[in-house]
Amino acid sequence: MRMSNTEPKVKTGYLRDKAYEMIKEMIINCQLTPGEPISETELMRIVGASRTPIREALNKLEHENLVTIYPKRGIFVTGISIKDVIDIYTIREVVEPLAAKLATPHIDLQELEKYYKIYADPRHHYTLEEHIAVDREFHSLVASSANNQLLEQILLRIYDQNSRIRILSKLRVKERHEEARQEHFELVKAFMERDAGRAEEVMKRHIANGKKTALKIV
Repeated sequence: MRMSNTEPKVKTGYLRDKAYEMIKEMIINCQLTPGEPISETELMRIVGASRTPIREALNKLEHENLVTIYPKRGIFVTGISIKDVIDIYTIREVVEPLAAKLATPHIDLQELEKYYKIYADPRHHYTLEEHIAVDREFHSLVASSANNQLLEQILLRIYDQNSRIRILSKLRVKERHEEARQEHFELVKAFMERDAGRAEEVMKRHIANGKKTALKIV
């Protein structure tokens, strides 16, 4: 039987996408920490792919500013600077309160029940990984409920960068965990009451406090 010429391309594309998702996840979750050198050989072993799809994935991640490639020096996870934190939170301070305001009339009340139970109980214990995942899910729900596709795309892209800062913040500034829980609980209540002004106000304070914490880690 004659093999199709497209089959190797399809396989390479699949492995590139698989490598991209796996490496991106490791960077966002700080399994690969800011400034850490990246071994292509180790990635080939982890992903189960040859050098070509690994390099294609790394090139894509470089465009997203998650890795930095230095010719003849190597590949590194992009570091986090004070300017990075300021740039990210400058956008979040403007965009997320607007997203909260726009989301208030539309956000699914049944979806909010889950977060109400999580954030209402200060004794609710999560691992750091679980807390970060819930945090991301909640903010993504707000972004998607704003009924504005461009705004949602902007925020989801920012969350990729911001996830690393959140993880490092939670690791190094323990008191922020409880403060953030209270802010999330206030947000959930504002959404449930369909109080757009209150949701906007609480989100603005939540982002401002997150910015203060993030600046401490750099």
